[in-house]
Amino acid sequence: MSDKPIKAVVSVAEMCRLLGMSRREFMQHGKRGTFHETLRLEANNRPYYTASMVEDNVQARATSVGVNGEYVLFYDRKSKDEASSTKTPRRDHAALIDGLKALGLSSVTASQIEAAMAACFPSGTANEDENAVLRAVFRHLKRSGNG
Repeated sequence: MSDKPIKAVVSVAEMCRLLGMSRREFMQHGKRGTFHETLRLEANNRPYYTASMVEDNVQARATSVGVNGEYVLFYDRKSKDEASSTKTPRRDHAALIDGLKALGLSSVTASQIEAAMAACFPSGTANEDENAVLRAVFRHLKRSGNG
């Protein structure tokens, strides 16, 4: 948890943000006793948690031991940065495909283009001229019999 002081009372939404889980998942754990059940304000019946309850819930999440003393396994979500870094970026080859069609290669697949690009430009095409990439891929496909 951060170094910010805990408020005297916290809403369910804020509790979920602190724990890094969805409201649904959090409520399921609350019903099982992993986390404290909500208290309710008398004035408007709004659910809340006290500072000590927040500390207990955060501790339960960190240690995987619920406030009821039982062991619990949590589903860990990857952050968006982690999730996007594990995927290989999809490249848009529309311009390259159009260029290859103009040169007479009409039945080239995206996977064939990816293989040709990897063979011709192993370190990527970031600093390459578009026409040079088209020529290299065309030659590679013709030599490999894909054209």
